[in-house]
Amino acid sequence: MQIDKNNSDKEYFELSDPDAQTSINDGVMADELSMSRIVLWTVATSIVVVILIAIAFNLYKFWKFDTQFQQAINTEYPVLNEHREQSARHLTTLEVVDEEAGIFRIPVDSAKTILINQRNNN
Repeated sequence: MQIDKNNSDKEYFELSDPDAQTSINDGVMADELSMSRIVLWTVATSIVVVILIAIAFNLYKFWKFDTQFQQAINTEYPVLNEHREQSARHLTTLEVVDEEAGIFRIPVDSAKTILINQRNNN
């Protein structure tokens, strides 16, 4: 291995192995950039990012529309909301309707269980 100092600006090594000499001269790795690959990956990545942004924007618009729609229904139809709450209460609570006649209200799930058990016992 010899050091050649003919060039006053740059000092480099002369090696007997041509591959090692090329590696040293090129800075260990040759700069063989493929601009077509770089452009291809840049364009592909940009397209994917734009698609993801479009999907996120459409999801936001849907969520915003759905929220506004529910708010409009809740403010315009308070009677409907009262009926829904009352129906839900009737379906899920235990209540005495007419004690003398023996009429009681039980939750739907309990009524289903009772009917299934009666059907299985017969």
